[in-house]
Amino acid sequence: MDMKRMIPLGLAIGLGLGGCGGEAGTAGSGPGAVAAEACRVAAESRLDGKLYELDLAALAASMKEAPNGEQFLTAPIVIEPGLTSETRQIVECTVRFTGDRADVVGFVFNW
Repeated sequence: MDMKRMIPLGLAIGLGLGGCGGEAGTAGSGPGAVAAEACRVAAESRLDGKLYELDLAALAASMKEAPNGEQFLTAPIVIEPGLTSETRQIVECTVRFTGDRADVVGFVFNW
């Protein structure tokens, strides 16, 4: 096999494997990133090992203070991307900060 064929094949394999991860972007740093990571863990625990795509940067950027002092985050999630069972939902996650730690106190997948 010549090099011209190996590079596209390697690229295709790499792109295919790249889709197996969970998060599409990194959340960066700061409170939004900490909250987004807590929400990612909560989402993953409810997906029973299914593949998903969740943009952590978008989730972190969405953080807004709720009236009770908790933080509310929301972002789209694609569950089983590229498969016939693919579904698109919205993650709605509420966290409470204790120092630098974010604890998830509310979580839903919303159609």
